[in-house]
Amino acid sequence: MKNPHDKFFKETLTRRENAVSFFREYLPGEIVSKLDWRTLKISKETFVDPELRERFSDIVYEIRAKGRQVFIYLLLEHQSTVDPWMPLRLLGYMLRLWELWQKQNPDEKKLPGIIPVLFYHGKDEWDVSVHFRDMIESPELTDEFVPTFKYLLRDFSSSGDEKIRGTVLLRLFLNMMKGIFSPRFGEIFDRTIPLLAELSRKETGMEYIETVLRYICHTSDALSWKDMETKLIQALDEDRKGDIMTIADELRKEGEIRGEIRGEIKGKIEMCQELMEKGLIHRDVAEQKIAELSKRLEEIAARIRMGPASDPDAPDQASA
Repeated sequence: MKNPHDKFFKETLTRRENAVSFFREYLPGEIVSKLDWRTLKISKETFVDPELRERFSDIVYEIRAKGRQVFIYLLLEHQSTVDPWMPLRLLGYMLRLWELWQKQNPDEKKLPGIIPVLFYHGKDEWDVSVHFRDMIESPELTDEFVPTFKYLLRDFSSSGDEKIRGTVLLRLFLNMMKGIFSPRFGEIFDRTIPLLAELSRKETGMEYIETVLRYICHTSDALSWKDMETKLIQALDEDRKGDIMTIADELRKEGEIRGEIRGEIKGKIEMCQELMEKGLIHRDVAEQKIAELSKRLEEIAARIRMGPASDPDAPDQASA
């Protein structure tokens, strides 16, 4: 996974208890009441095209309703742009899911239902139609031939109107996703400190707090590590303060190491440019070398966005 939003999204909503809390809060009540939440399972399947995984992430859930199989298809849009083609995109993913299911269940006579849900948290409000029919030119001419289809939108952009509800962990996750692109993220972080403190008292709570801090580290520069560490140390119980200091030290060191590596590569690029300008190296050779170094720089940037920096080969990235 090359995207921190993807990593944070999946680390949170592939935990069954978090998924149940999310859907019970954000699916329509008439759907929630008909689903047997004791049966919710999380699939390992993904239907997003590889070239689109920088922009989209998906999770497939299986659940039962009156003994019948139903899928919930949850798609995360983690770019800042609104996609007017989303009805077509989601319908395509649903078709792939049905085709896979049909291959796995060749004796069945009917397809299971799919509930498509879009989780959006970009910079702009999602202001395009959720109905497939609205994408069709002159729909009145072909109305009986066009699928009657829409998806459920849950807009957690900073301008969206979704209210934050659910368990402590889910509320923390949603606050982070909703506020991460905001220039006032520092204020949003301050409001989540009571949630972080409450979560720290729970079993495995510190593990998820580390996940949250890594997400912030790789997606926002609205507040410094020193500020976050100071605020958390003040808020957390005495027996958790050492854990926060350890997490902060690890992430700070990871950032410093990567910064040094990127600095070395940038230095080599500048040296190649200087040698080329002075005529000390052939232009074609210099441009090829610059392209190679630039590619390595992009790869490191992608790894930084991944989250954990425990890459034993990272120091070698600077070698030409």
